[in-house]
Amino acid sequence: MEFVSDLKFTEFSVLVFSYVRRFLHMEEDEFFKVEISLREVINNAILHGNKSDKAKRVFVTFKWSKRSLYINIKDENSDKVDFNVINKQLENNDILAFSGRGILIMKSYMDKVKFIPSVGGGTEIVMEKKL
Repeated sequence: MEFVSDLKFTEFSVLVFSYVRRFLHMEEDEFFKVEISLREVINNAILHGNKSDKAKRVFVTFKWSKRSLYINIKDENSDKVDFNVINKQLENNDILAFSGRGILIMKSYMDKVKFIPSVGGGTEIVMEKKL
């Protein structure tokens, strides 16, 4: 999927994922964990990555196999994100902290979370959930 940086597309993405869920035979509690993680990463891409600039887009891809679900989310952030700094802040596991909470949730609920700075600008996050 590809859409402009508007929070209404977070709900749209969750709707698409709920449709994909039918193919995965995912239990309700696992669906909830992925849904919350998906909401967090898309909101982060829109608000923090693209700074709600409707000229910038967010890209979401769902891929799955019998063993895993992969979700790729990419923004068009022009700033360089230092994930080492973010990871150091998250070492405290402070769920009440103003920033970083979404990343902490993603890392808690998903089996793997990978941050990839894109060469041409933007940030890509790849999440994996074992099925």
